[in-house]
Amino acid sequence: MPNHAAVRTARQGVPAAALWPVLAALWRTVRRDLSSFASLTLNNFFLFVALIAYGAISSGVLPVGAYPFLLLLGFLMLFPLSGDPLAKLPAVRLALWPLNQIERLGLRAAALALSPILWLAALLLWRTFRSPAALGFMAVPLLTHSLAPRQWRPLRRVPAFGEMMRKDLRQMLSVLDTWLAILLAAVGVFSHARAQLGGGAGMASLVALSLSTYAQCLFSLDGAGGRTRYSVFPLPAWRILLAKDAAYLALLTILVLPIDLGAGLSFGLPALAVGHYPSLHDRLPVQRWRFTGGRLPFGILQMAAGAAIALAESEHGPVILLPAFLLYMLSVWLGGRRIANLDR
Repeated sequence: MPNHAAVRTARQGVPAAALWPVLAALWRTVRRDLSSFASLTLNNFFLFVALIAYGAISSGVLPVGAYPFLLLLGFLMLFPLSGDPLAKLPAVRLALWPLNQIERLGLRAAALALSPILWLAALLLWRTFRSPAALGFMAVPLLTHSLAPRQWRPLRRVPAFGEMMRKDLRQMLSVLDTWLAILLAAVGVFSHARAQLGGGAGMASLVALSLSTYAQCLFSLDGAGGRTRYSVFPLPAWRILLAKDAAYLALLTILVLPIDLGAGLSFGLPALAVGHYPSLHDRLPVQRWRFTGGRLPFGILQMAAGAAIALAESEHGPVILLPAFLLYMLSVWLGGRRIANLDR
């Protein structure tokens, strides 16, 4: 015989005190989500901006030159910050809780109150007093929490790429580094910023710099089973690495082509060559819709090598691309040997 009291309790919902475990799990999810943004501090582009700010502060002036770059970084982080915290909880587990409609409405209100973008909007509203910008900030979490998430597959119908390359491009489009590079490329094409940042070569180098940290994380988004899948591919090991590089270089080429292709590739090729080592040896943790974080020594080496070769290319012409390409091919060969040794 069924327990009618238990059935009645399940239908009517649980006491309000039973919401606390769900709210505690929701708060832990928000804190864990916020801590994932710490990867920005080891991103090469952020290190470049920090170097600009440090140089200005050391000279006794305000770091005005760093403000536009910080604004770009903050703008991109607004989108993942405005996500629904409830969407982070497993839907099956949440559905098992015997909550009635009123309690689920309260849970939805709590999720909205825990949205970091709402905190920023409230702070901006408090500091500026009825600022339209703050009201616009408040509209972001309301819209994102009310709209159902959709699967976005921008490369599903593009026949020009193979499946491996298409998969790697999808991975690149799921990190904020790529979108920063797209914004910088758009600035370089549609504004006069190129004249202020060293011409087209300077803007192309910035685009390549924004992608350089991802070169340290080429295999990070493949998951735990990625190495097993690659071990059964009927391909030489170096071709697996080359497929990832092809996606990286194709995206970089598209972005810097209207600005300065030579400068972009002069920075991108050595950055990619240096990034092969940590991407194969360390398997750095990467979370989607965040900035990637690399290893500081390799990041410094990427920036130094990329800047040196890009500067040499601007002085001596495209002939400098040849040694950069040879260095890159050497890293592909060594990386292929590393993958082959891992599969044994």
